[in-house]
Amino acid sequence: MAVKLTIPRPTSRADERDTMFARMARMVGTEQHRDYYSRHPELKKKDDLIRSMPPLLSREGFAYDEALFSDAEHLFADIPQIEIDSALLDVQFRWLQSCDTPVKRARILKRIARKLGAVSVGIAPLLPAFIYSHKGRHDEDYGKPIELDHSSVMVFLVEMDHGKMQRAPLAESIHESATQYHHAARIATHLQALLSRAGHGAKAHYDAHYDVILPPLAVHAGLGELGRNNILIAPRYGARVRIGAVSTSLELPCDQPTSYGVDAFCTVCGKCAKTCPPRALTKGKKSTILGVKKWPTKVESCYTYWRRMGTDCGVCMAVCPFSHKNSPLHNSVRALICHTTLFNKLLVRLDDLVYGRSWKPGKR
Repeated sequence: MAVKLTIPRPTSRADERDTMFARMARMVGTEQHRDYYSRHPELKKKDDLIRSMPPLLSREGFAYDEALFSDAEHLFADIPQIEIDSALLDVQFRWLQSCDTPVKRARILKRIARKLGAVSVGIAPLLPAFIYSHKGRHDEDYGKPIELDHSSVMVFLVEMDHGKMQRAPLAESIHESATQYHHAARIATHLQALLSRAGHGAKAHYDAHYDVILPPLAVHAGLGELGRNNILIAPRYGARVRIGAVSTSLELPCDQPTSYGVDAFCTVCGKCAKTCPPRALTKGKKSTILGVKKWPTKVESCYTYWRRMGTDCGVCMAVCPFSHKNSPLHNSVRALICHTTLFNKLLVRLDDLVYGRSWKPGKR
């Protein structure tokens, strides 16, 4: 049985302008570029160098695949234009209106999310520590303070295909990322529309449109733990998930953060760090970042490799022992890890023996 997890909170709110994607969105010659690097001159040289490289999904990327890159680009571009199925929304609105208690509302909202394709759903309190302080991804709202007065957040996971992720860091991995980011955005947009129609404040959070930091909120919602790669590790899907969320003013009962044995296993495993192509993940101990102990990631090294490949890599997700296919054997091992740390070192050795210590993309 999984046990309750105690999670330290950051000492200050993170600024979205400091994220790697926001930094890469700053174009030389713009006011936003001048403002950011006047405050962070130590980052300007390295960021401008990375920015000069071919972008993701470019023909110059080492993993270029015309069909898969083109389709992935279309999926990412379509995310802000996702349309709601109004007929389905009508039916689900009546379901929600029939619920007369917070517990029933939470139950029906989770059921709706699963019907839309989520594989796991949880609810967490929307703690200020996990709301970005300022917007930074897009020039039009760069630097705008974020004030989100919602009380709770529904967090959900969509599964990434195991076979496609075995092709990481090649084109299949970013195509699967685009597919599931689009899927998560569709679910979040639909839930936002449903809650808004019911008269509640709601905000969908999905790729390139985040006001909140999803991985720690997913942990607070009981959906997994952060791994050495600083990606959410879900108990049945490992790192092969993408996260979506909808924050809301509707009062909902929250789930409990839960330990699945991930942190203890990552401490002795380190396979993601050993196989990371640009060596962006640490093999060592945790560091304190914004008051929270976590394994550091060299984000510049990670993202530079992405630009060289033209993909978002995904090796650390694919190689994670928790990311193996769902099967009676693998699920039994996950349950064992959840219950005890006694066999972790042995299980790491067995994983190396069966799946190899190094990484190379699997066959198509």
